[in-house]
Amino acid sequence: MEIGDLNEKIFKGLKYSAWHNLKLQQWVMKAGISKTITFHCARHTYATLQLTQGTDIYTVSKLLGHRELKTTQIYAQIIDQKKVDATNVIPKFKID
Repeated sequence: MEIGDLNEKIFKGLKYSAWHNLKLQQWVMKAGISKTITFHCARHTYATLQLTQGTDIYTVSKLLGHRELKTTQIYAQIIDQKKVDATNVIPKFKID
């Protein structure tokens, strides 16, 4: 795999529309993924993965083109809930 220009778009001309959602779904099916993926879902996954991997929220906000940081904070709340869920997987011990 060859790395191209870091400023070059990966999906040239891809825009948010029903037609582009169809194209995105075709790419997903060719990859062997059976889940329905939309442009919005792909953006959501991208933001969540970035935050999970430690990218700061300000940078994620800029990458997504959000005008307000509070828009991006929605994704951070998902990560916070995942942390709570992971903690709750451990059984509670009763200590007398």
